Parts: sequence; structure tokens; C-alpha cells
Amino acid sequence: NELLKSPANAIRIGKANAYQLLAKLEQDGLVQGHEERVDKRPPRTVYAITEAGRLEFTRLLQEQLADYQPLEYPDGISLNFVHMLTPQVAIPLLEQRITRLAARCATFAGFSDDIRASHPGLDFLVRLTELEQSMLQELIERLKKET
Repeated sequence: NELLKSPANAIRIGKANAYQLLAKLEQDGLVQGHEERVDKRPPRTVYAITEAGRLEFTRLLQEQLADYQPLEYPDGISLNFVHMLTPQVAIPLLEQRITRLAARCATFAGFSDDIRASHPGLDFLVRLTELEQSMLQELIERLKKET
């Protein structure tokens, strides 16, 4: 239901929810499932997008490409009030955060330049994470000068 309400947002879904979603898409005529058997393995349902599904995908894609949703950054609030802490308290906390961002950047390292080039949304996420890391490092340097 969440994906259908907000198709622009990436969400994690489990196997059971994936089948529920596929059943709903099939009911709406956007995909069509058929049973397939390979060798002696149990039968499985394979889904294919229908013409109506292609049209709906294209409509949603065009709608989303033209739309602008401002990025929400709840962590910005804590950065706005960092001056309420002493540099001795704030710096180690920001360093912890940078360590977490570095770990996130490391997960992106597995993506080749070709993959990033063919997936602009992923490339945007990588750049945004790197920018946050860089800005936090600058903030730490400023706070160090205050001590």
C-alpha cells in the first residue's frame, strides 16, 4: 500500500508484501502473471508488465520527472543548534556522524562509474552523502578553531 501511495519513494518490502503488491497490480491490469516450470523444480509465477502497465509507468515517470519535491533534512535542526554544545562535546559527536557517513559512502563504492552514470538517482544519493560528509568536516574544523 505504501508503494502505491507514494511511488517516488524507495521502500523495502518483504517477499509476502511483494506478492501482495503484484496481486494488486495484476488485479488493476498493470501486470500479468503466468505459471512457469523449469526442469523438475516447483512451478513459479512469472510476471510481465502489460501495455496498460507500460502506459501507467510512463505517465508516472513523466509526472515525477517534472515534479519538484524539496528535500527534507531533519538532521539540519541539530546542526542549527550545534552552538548550544561546547566544541569539546560537539566535535566527537560530529566525528561519529562522519564515521557513519563514511560507512554509507563505502556501501556506494561497490557501484561502478557505469552503473552510477546509468542510474542518476543513485549518483545523486552518492553525491549528497559526500557533500554532507564534507560539510560536517568543515563544521568540525570551524569548531576546533573556537577551542
